[in-house]
Amino acid sequence: MNKKRRFLLNTAVLTLSGFFLRMLGLWFRTVITSYVDADGMGLYQLIFSVFFLGVTACTSGFGLAMTRLAAEGKASAGCVRRCLGLALVLSGIALSVLFLASDFIAENFIHSRLAARPLRILALGLPFIACCASLKGCFFAQRNTVIPVLGDFWEQGATIGISLFLLRHSSLPPLESLMIGSTLGEVAAVLYIVPVFLAYVGRHGLAKESSGITRQIVHIAGPMLAGSLVRSSLSGAENLLIPAGLRKNGADSVASLAQYGVVQGMVMPILTFPMSLISSAAMLLIPEIAEANAGNDRRSISRQAEYAFRYTLLFGFPMAAVFIVFAEELGTVFFGNAQAAVILRIMAPLAPLMYIDNVVDNLLKGLDQQMFSLKVNTIDSVSRVILIYFLIPRFGIQAYLVILFASEIFNASLSIGRLLKFAKLKVDILTWIIYPAVCGALTFYVLALFKQLF
Repeated sequence: MNKKRRFLLNTAVLTLSGFFLRMLGLWFRTVITSYVDADGMGLYQLIFSVFFLGVTACTSGFGLAMTRLAAEGKASAGCVRRCLGLALVLSGIALSVLFLASDFIAENFIHSRLAARPLRILALGLPFIACCASLKGCFFAQRNTVIPVLGDFWEQGATIGISLFLLRHSSLPPLESLMIGSTLGEVAAVLYIVPVFLAYVGRHGLAKESSGITRQIVHIAGPMLAGSLVRSSLSGAENLLIPAGLRKNGADSVASLAQYGVVQGMVMPILTFPMSLISSAAMLLIPEIAEANAGNDRRSISRQAEYAFRYTLLFGFPMAAVFIVFAEELGTVFFGNAQAAVILRIMAPLAPLMYIDNVVDNLLKGLDQQMFSLKVNTIDSVSRVILIYFLIPRFGIQAYLVILFASEIFNASLSIGRLLKFAKLKVDILTWIIYPAVCGALTFYVLALFKQLF
């Protein structure tokens, strides 16, 4: 199978699987809201925003390092051991911190004692997450998407199945049932990926040992890890400041969590759901771009970047039209929440920029531009925290929506500018912007007419 056909086949596999997994996840969120309501969803999101700090510590950079090194033919047994070892050490540290500090975090940052036990339960899954992230990087570099995809379905199925069983048949609080389901799903993922990886290595072998592999892992994973930790810490601070700011604006504890839960737990999952159709191709571009960059094939880099811009925006503008026209239906069908529909319509125009930003970030990773992404993401996150701290107590949830727009425009603009400069691309206004925007406008009018008629 030639390179182009293999890329298209892998993209199709990841796109279809990503779509179904996100659809399954979105459905599961509707089930969760029937047990915990909007304020419970807000608490659920806050717990995961803190937990994500631990996930970042043990995964960020190591999966990318495995993918990059394997794409360059350097995925030796020593490389695998070092990536896994570093990831597991960091996961052990993160587990200890979250487990021991759970009561303090729950009372002083989340402001709810109900969050302590769920945090401890989630922390136990960190070593399993670290192991999966590292091993999956090898398969993606080898353009083998089937094995990671089957693992994702297995993990999602285990998580949802166990969570639903506990929600319906146990006396545990709903949040604790959900966290146990999540942790056991991660255990199930490791029970799948480890024997499959060993069998795959036994059949295909690994690369020969090369010198300086630890330094290369640190070079790739270090900036990603530092940047992700900084950004995740700031993102966690941001998520904790939002309900606090809403309380200062006049909302009580339940209302502030509910407003936060509507935006982060309901609207954002719908808005980012279509990203599953393009994020697969974007992820597969990392080894393709890394290989072209290692061979100094500038023409290939420019061509792939141009295709990425054109087709991502051609997809993003019509999706924004769908969100605007069917905001009420989406908000009601999935969550039965009128405020979710209003905010979804406000946020819809941001969709094309969010999608292209995601694709550009993956292209920059393949081009060894981790340090630039670190700088941009840090500046963006610091700015958001400062704006949230000062504006939300005064202007409420409206200020947060404006901050989201400003942040996405700032981050995407700098990342796109860096990619255009590095790949020596010139912006094709007609095919990149005007044509997709016209398609989006036509989609809006056709759907609006369809909605009126039927």
